[in-house]
Amino acid sequence: MKKRLKAFSRTTIALLTAALVCSPFTKAYADDTVDSLEKQTNGLQNQLDSLNQDLTSLSAEITDLASKIEDTDASVQKAELDLAAAKLDEQLQYNAMKKRIKYMYETGNTSLLQIIFSSESMGDFLNKAEFVKNITEYDRNMLDELQKVHELVAKKDSDLKAEQASLAEMKTNLDQQEQELNDKISSTSGELQASSEALAKAKEAQAAAAAALKKKQEEEAAEQQRQAEAAQTAANNTSSSSGNTDSGSSGGNTTITVPDTPAETTDLVLFAAILQCEAGGYNYDGILAVATVIMNRVESPLYPNTISGVVYQSGQFAPTWDGSLSRVLQSGPVSLCYQVAQEALGGARLASVSGCYQFRSASTGMSGINVGGNVFF
Repeated sequence: MKKRLKAFSRTTIALLTAALVCSPFTKAYADDTVDSLEKQTNGLQNQLDSLNQDLTSLSAEITDLASKIEDTDASVQKAELDLAAAKLDEQLQYNAMKKRIKYMYETGNTSLLQIIFSSESMGDFLNKAEFVKNITEYDRNMLDELQKVHELVAKKDSDLKAEQASLAEMKTNLDQQEQELNDKISSTSGELQASSEALAKAKEAQAAAAAALKKKQEEEAAEQQRQAEAAQTAANNTSSSSGNTDSGSSGGNTTITVPDTPAETTDLVLFAAILQCEAGGYNYDGILAVATVIMNRVESPLYPNTISGVVYQSGQFAPTWDGSLSRVLQSGPVSLCYQVAQEALGGARLASVSGCYQFRSASTGMSGINVGGNVFF
């Protein structure tokens, strides 16, 4: 996982760097990348915190179990000692009985009879007979008692050993869980470190993207200003030259004096120039169709609300970046494009494309309304 995060980091930085040069959406892409990495990093941190809490609880459980095992081991040792003592007592008592029985067997019953018949009186006789009986019952009872103690101690020893084995098994399982948790913590820590490093690099790329976007916007603004000034100069030159030309001349490519209009003069020139670049300077309907699309955009909340804003919107009109618009502005648009631009600013629209906001060259094969070599949709 850590290797994948590092690879992701390198790929992210490379993509962001490339996007600085060629993409108008660099800043948004960088922001999305940073947001994604921040969520990932926060998630890993929460996961690591949870694992550490689990490890703390498990360690406490292991400590408690170790204490129980220690107590059980001590009990087992004591039980083993008690069992050994019980076995010894039983054996000693058994040996004593065996010796007495052997002695009685070897000497017969004469010794006991002598004890009984040596009595001096009936009371003495009964006392001695009771004595002999008590000796025999004592041996039997003592042996039975010792056997019971032996059995109890042996059972206790067996139970304690079973408990000892159970606790040992539990300890083994808990140790295994602890090892697994430690492995997860180690892995998650590595992933968190890799994610944090990727996030730091992504933030660097984000800052670079923001700086590049700002620089690009400043350059575009400067270029728009330069083109506007060039257009104004061209318009002034056109106005000066038209003083010696009949405004009703039939020359198809001559420029005309621009009449008063509510729009800025620079917008009118820019409007006429982009119409000429996109529709040519000879087909009235084709030029008005392009003008209708541009005005639809100006009036739509989805697009900039000025002629220059629509024309220079990033990635929309190829003449703004391939140099053709600059050339037309420098030479001045043809009169028909001026005428259509002014009429469009005054409200004229081509009905067949009044609902269109896009157009492409008919050579692209796009489907739509074909007017003047362009397809509108």
